[in-house]
Amino acid sequence: MTAENIYQACPIYETASFCLRLVRLEDAPALLKCYSDRKVVARLNADSCTNDFYYTTLEEMTACIRFWLMEYENGQYVRFAILPKAGGGAVGTMEIFGGETGVLRIDLAADYDRESTLRELLELAVRQLMGDFQAESLKIKASNTPDRIPLLESFGFVPSKTFRPELGYYER
Repeated sequence: MTAENIYQACPIYETASFCLRLVRLEDAPALLKCYSDRKVVARLNADSCTNDFYYTTLEEMTACIRFWLMEYENGQYVRFAILPKAGGGAVGTMEIFGGETGVLRIDLAADYDRESTLRELLELAVRQLMGDFQAESLKIKASNTPDRIPLLESFGFVPSKTFRPELGYYER
């Protein structure tokens, strides 16, 4: 799949425990549980974003999803909803865009922000998404999630010396 095709028909990805598909407006109630938790929001990467992702109303969450969908339609990035195969609503989102400065964002509800979940999502990103999104390298912010650094390193991520090094990005 090429990056151009991804922005025409968004693929669905699966890991052992999760299904990832383009976020939808109906994900708003489930995602509000994630984005209304101040502890979760403190761990998110809001660099170059229009706000800090702290939402307390369904209207705010819905507006954010509308924005993500508009960005997708404009070919900027894909914001995937992370859905447990065991059932239930979205437990977070994963954003990726490719090219020379491919960036990965993984936002997870507190109950899912654990090594096993992150391992599945990082494996998907490294083995599948980098190629599908034609990302020459992949950057992920780690300064606000230092507990993730050993896992990132196990996937070949190293501190970035060229992409926002003062902000604590790692790249692969």
